[in-house]
Amino acid sequence: MRIFLVFGILFTHSVHISLSSEIVETTFGKVQGGFGESRDGRLFSQFLGIQYAKAQRFMPPTEPASWSDVRNATRNCNACPQIQSNLAKPSESSIFTSEDCLNLNIYTPKLPQLNQAKLLFPVVVWFHGGGGDMGKAEDYDPEYYMDTDIVLVTFNARLGFLGYLNLGTEVASGNQRLKDEVAMLKWVQANVENFGGDPARVTLNGADSGGADVGYHLISSMSSGLFARVITQDGLVIMPFMFIRNPMYQAKKFGIQVGCPVDTKKMLYDCLMGKRVEELLLRFHRYTSEFTDAEFLNFGPSAEKGAASKAFITENPYVSLREGRIANKVPWLNVLSLNAGSFSYVYNILQKEDQRQKLNANLNTILPKYLDYEAIANDSNTVTQAIKEHYFGTEDINEKNARRFVDVISDRQNYIPSLRFSALYDHLVPSYVIIVKYVPACSLSTIMGYNGEFEGGNFDVVSYQFPMQFFGYCGIDKNASDYQVSKNTIQLLTSFAENGKPTKTWGANEEFRRYHSSDELPFIFAIERDGQMQPHFLAEKYVIRLGFWIKLHEKELAYENENYTENEF
Repeated sequence: MRIFLVFGILFTHSVHISLSSEIVETTFGKVQGGFGESRDGRLFSQFLGIQYAKAQRFMPPTEPASWSDVRNATRNCNACPQIQSNLAKPSESSIFTSEDCLNLNIYTPKLPQLNQAKLLFPVVVWFHGGGGDMGKAEDYDPEYYMDTDIVLVTFNARLGFLGYLNLGTEVASGNQRLKDEVAMLKWVQANVENFGGDPARVTLNGADSGGADVGYHLISSMSSGLFARVITQDGLVIMPFMFIRNPMYQAKKFGIQVGCPVDTKKMLYDCLMGKRVEELLLRFHRYTSEFTDAEFLNFGPSAEKGAASKAFITENPYVSLREGRIANKVPWLNVLSLNAGSFSYVYNILQKEDQRQKLNANLNTILPKYLDYEAIANDSNTVTQAIKEHYFGTEDINEKNARRFVDVISDRQNYIPSLRFSALYDHLVPSYVIIVKYVPACSLSTIMGYNGEFEGGNFDVVSYQFPMQFFGYCGIDKNASDYQVSKNTIQLLTSFAENGKPTKTWGANEEFRRYHSSDELPFIFAIERDGQMQPHFLAEKYVIRLGFWIKLHEKELAYENENYTENEF
């Protein structure tokens, strides 16, 4: 590898610096980077908007054309098509329309130098959340992570219908986003050493839908050899909405929404190929915005038909996990927020009487859709009543007990899938669980205008790792406890990236044990409300709730006995 020096004045997102800028060779050509400054004033090198693959609508990614000149890598490049909402200002949103969007950013504490011993750092690849239809690399500034000795990679990949549409054909086989991610990880393996990263110590780290993506890479043989360990944060493959059981039905419904004929797959495909992405985005966004109480049409990973060698996955991930069909058995750290179910729709239930009345009056209709068991329960009304009785007894949902609705959402969509996944996976490979209870000064509940607070609220743990200004987070005061929790959290995660075990604990400072040790109850570490870290066995009330949902899974939500009709074209 050769590094070339170019002198100039550069502007970063946070600081104006006049320093030399490196040029680094990559597989497809040379790139010229710039510099940034970390939270604590450490200088780092950054390379922005590097193309790692080329996208063709609904098709798997291909290699980009090589370039002979030096590409400017000092500016963020295109985000993938999406309508990105502003949680702090719901009336505001941004639309991104370029399908030429498969690019990544790479940040490094130090580049390798000629005639010097090579020092390689662990690599953390960040998989952003956003439900699989929103989010972009530039939303996640690296300044917190770059106080540590790791190489950080963020990236853009296709989203929503462009990332997941599955017609069961070669031209639209599904899982385009996940295949984009494979191309990105192959680029990392081939090039990260030139940026000071160790290709043998690549950790995938994802939150929300990004965490689910990370889990899919554990399962898929297409991702074999591309990483050494994984971190998931409030996102798993067996969470509701993270696997689409009937992609053909979904594709037809999408076609109807955007004004395409759906008599045959070819008619739908030709129509979608002929429409501008702006039209598809706006028509789909308008539909889902107006009918969220009645319809939940989201795009996500699905089982592929055809040649298995070309498929990312061919079966439900729960079946793969249960049967031990995991292609990449690597150490796993599962970070779980205690109240991950505290997000936008839930705040309406907590704060608005008319929304609670609507929910009570239509519980048998709304809850099966919102908790994603309408199509798979043998009797969805029976499941709904069992859930209501378990959490609310004979009471309707009211102002005093509405917070229990957060427990329902957290348990079904996050907590229980996480603990089930941990129990199954830990029998194969060491896994570790952290439960977050800490309440930051500025949390998502604050941004959403809720007067109360939640221990371990949705997405708050990500704000300890990134500034999250695009979400309306107010930043971290260096004199507040948030600052130390943020520093400690990043040190803990990077210690796992370094050696496959979360060694840099704090507080009680007890050695981190596996989720299923020799003890009778599962073992966890908790980041407590006061910011300290404490070891625990899983509390009895969560064991009871886990048992309740496992019973429903086995009797009413049995993934292996899905009772839908495929509804082919």
